[in-house]
Amino acid sequence: MSVLYNVDEEKKYVYVKKITCTNCEGQFEDLRVLNSKLRRKESDPDLRPRFQFIDSLKYGVTACPYCGFAAPSRNFEHLTSLQQKRLREKVTSQFMSQQPASMEVMDYATAIRHHEIALVCAMVMELPLSEQAYLCLQISWLIRGCLEEAEAEPGLVTEEMEKQYREKSQRYYKQAYDGLTKAATQENFPICGMDQNTFDYLLAVLSFRFHEYDLATKYCGSVIQAKGIAAKLKDKALMLKDEILAAKKEEEGEEQ
Repeated sequence: MSVLYNVDEEKKYVYVKKITCTNCEGQFEDLRVLNSKLRRKESDPDLRPRFQFIDSLKYGVTACPYCGFAAPSRNFEHLTSLQQKRLREKVTSQFMSQQPASMEVMDYATAIRHHEIALVCAMVMELPLSEQAYLCLQISWLIRGCLEEAEAEPGLVTEEMEKQYREKSQRYYKQAYDGLTKAATQENFPICGMDQNTFDYLLAVLSFRFHEYDLATKYCGSVIQAKGIAAKLKDKALMLKDEILAAKKEEEGEEQ
């Protein structure tokens, strides 16, 4: 799917917020999304959210240009003294302070970099595995958005850059899958804001992407058989199950 967001249109959906860093108390400006103006479109099969005129994922992380602390914007103002100590020892001590960037809208390269820094910070702070894995998934989604933009505007990235992006996306996607699978056995729901049915559906999609058809079918079955499930999610699971069975049958036919 080719997507090319218009900068002038995207500007209508963001605003500037003044931020004081919880880690170093530095002050800077951050771009945030006007959620009340968002108009939702059909999400990708793996639940990547889509909206008209803007990719809201680009604005999901706040990154301090002075100390290197980055985190999902909703959590940026919440740090324990232990987390702060770990950040200052393992992130801030090695971070080169930068001048705050001035942008009208967030570009994909910057958004990907901010999310990667947030992932490092999450690991340093020893946040739950699900939060680290979900950041990996978001990075993969952002790279997908970047590649869609490149597809819509030929010449935006070189062939070598595109190859590197695809490899990086696959790597983060696998990290997300592994982490979320482990989190399902170690953490209580909701996980990453998802109830068990939504989470199982996501795991079914990810399992399918990595050709683990039996596991994908199992997750699908648990969603389909769940009581009180939303009809839309159940329909998605039924359609996914058909895709899984067809792919498995085709693969088994090729092996014969």
